[in-house]
Amino acid sequence: MQEALWKIRTTLGEGAEIVGTRTFRRGGLFGVGAREVVEVYVTDQVKDSQALAVAAEQKTSRLENTESPPESNRTSRVPGQGREVDHLSQALGSLRQEIHDLAANKGKSFDHPFLTSAYELLVSYDVDAKLAEQLVWDLKSVQLPVGVVPTDRVRAMVKAQLKKLFPPNVPTAMEGDRKVLILVGATGVGKTTTIAKLAARAKINERKSVGLITLDTFRIAAVDQLQKYANIIGVPVEVVADPAEYKAAIKRFKRSGVQLTLVDTAGRGQRDELKMQELREFLDITPNAEIHLVLSTIIHPRTLKNVVTRFVPLGVHRLILTKLDETDSFGSLVKPLASINKPVSFVTDGQNVPDDIMVSDPDRLASLVFRASQF
Repeated sequence: MQEALWKIRTTLGEGAEIVGTRTFRRGGLFGVGAREVVEVYVTDQVKDSQALAVAAEQKTSRLENTESPPESNRTSRVPGQGREVDHLSQALGSLRQEIHDLAANKGKSFDHPFLTSAYELLVSYDVDAKLAEQLVWDLKSVQLPVGVVPTDRVRAMVKAQLKKLFPPNVPTAMEGDRKVLILVGATGVGKTTTIAKLAARAKINERKSVGLITLDTFRIAAVDQLQKYANIIGVPVEVVADPAEYKAAIKRFKRSGVQLTLVDTAGRGQRDELKMQELREFLDITPNAEIHLVLSTIIHPRTLKNVVTRFVPLGVHRLILTKLDETDSFGSLVKPLASINKPVSFVTDGQNVPDDIMVSDPDRLASLVFRASQF
């Protein structure tokens, strides 16, 4: 123990405060030749009270006395323990993040049992820990139930808080009755299938005249796919390769009385500046168009944030979330989606046209946190 204390003072200084200790034996065969291990848990007051764990191992053998060696022997070994101190420093580095994560996600102390239950519920569904804590503290403004609270009631109150994170999906006013809706997004997020669903929904359910335009001439399969959908739905489709052709196609649809023009763009990598600039040239032709950014829900939250950072400056009005049937956890996306502060217009959960698409709203999005891909 004294050896461990010396290492703590050498590594962390005099500001370290011991918060717990334990001694046990490790290794050996049936207890023979085991080593005595002393673990000391300390708090570094200087470094924002971040919890650190220090483990000091003291080797013993079955023939040696397990008591601490004389003070003189212990002191004589201290100068030659440089490598042990280096090893201890490396162990501290690996343990620091682990303990920090545990401190951030476990054992949150709230002054009401209901708040603790609410926090644990959110974290169990992969909602970011800091966001979960913020939502829980916001619950203090409402009258909290007393006693043991059923899980259903906890979930209902937490869902009400989650709904506040998402802007309402209020229809936007467009000039006249000639609306242009453009889908943009990264590659592989399902723009072509989604645009076919929107076309079928507008044609069949809303009785609108619809026209399709595809700018995705890079993938022949995408053009063929959209043309097949257009033939089945019974709507015209235009394939354009440059801004001039795009402008002409828009004019033809307006002259023919098309009420809703849906534009399918080629997938753009968010780091491809040249392709992003080409997309801007097309978007500038229809400044009154409504731009929807299509996002896949199987994307990593960090990647989603990067995609949004590059596409939102294009003038994105709304989001469309796809592949909900393939995602294991929607909770991890709550924080990046809430930070965008754009309404989600539609969500999709399959490949069936036109069935697997639904109008979105904050209530549906909050429900997705608890039911993942199930509606």
